Amino acid sequence: MKKLLNYWIIGITLLGSFEMARADAPYVRVSATPDKLDLGTVLFVDEELPEVLKVKVESNCLHGPVVASITPFKDSHGGTILPERISIQTAATGDFIPMIKPVVISEQAIGSHDILVKFKVNVDFTARAGKYSGNIVFTVMPPY
Repeated sequence: MKKLLNYWIIGITLLGSFEMARADAPYVRVSATPDKLDLGTVLFVDEELPEVLKVKVESNCLHGPVVASITPFKDSHGGTILPERISIQTAATGDFIPMIKPVVISEQAIGSHDILVKFKVNVDFTARAGKYSGNIVFTVMPPY
């Protein structure tokens, strides 16, 4: 006696959840080069430093202003250079602006562009010599 076996082959394809950027999906990316910045040696009060930071804004849409903020610069011995002693200059600021509060370094724009950021540090005679480190944060605001 023959047994009739029916095989149903059901192919199930499981698709993993993934997100793929469409060509028309709006995006904004910010990067800076170099990723570590050596501001050199500050010998004089209110000295413009030679190193320039290039901030690259990549976008396919309208985005708001780019704002820079900075943390205090600290050394390993407890010395601090406060943000108000650090100034930055871009095409949008014109002059050097102290980093007392966040500074707009680029106006609202459509598409990609580069921002060149120059630095100036105003040290007093109480600041000790040494290697200081801190962070610069770039924030893209919503368009207005």
